[in-house]
Amino acid sequence: MSNFQHPQKGAGTISIGSTDDTSVTVDAQYNPKELQVDLSVPWQKTNQANQSNDKGIHLEFTGAEGRSMSVELLFDGYETGTSIADKVNALNTMASVWKPDSSKEEERRPHLCVAKWGSTVPTFKCVIESVSTKYTMFSDAGVPLRATCTVKLKEADVVTAKKG
Repeated sequence: MSNFQHPQKGAGTISIGSTDDTSVTVDAQYNPKELQVDLSVPWQKTNQANQSNDKGIHLEFTGAEGRSMSVELLFDGYETGTSIADKVNALNTMASVWKPDSSKEEERRPHLCVAKWGSTVPTFKCVIESVSTKYTMFSDAGVPLRATCTVKLKEADVVTAKKG
């Protein structure tokens, strides 16, 4: 039994697309069974070396963090004999540097993206932190027909390239 659900008619599928190049988008063929969203709250213990503190452990909030999301996408072209390479390539494109040869420093970074999935994920502005692809079926000619991609996304409203 598959862990993936075919979307119900009219329900829509999860999609990830670039806001920098709107022609680069991936719509899931199947909606995932699970979607993990993490929110870390950064706390740091203050330096209390060799001091007793009658108030107990002192933690300091060090700044806000965005959410992160992890989702597993299944692409399957076996029954129709269709390659799934374009979908995998689109994910890899969004995780790669948008315009590596640009003279504009702000364009030499990976794509700013948006993930959407109905009311579950109405809009999640993000960058792709990683894509892990497992190819599980090929045609006799070596064309990839089935793959599972684990995509990790990090919430971001503004992205820049590191200077220097």
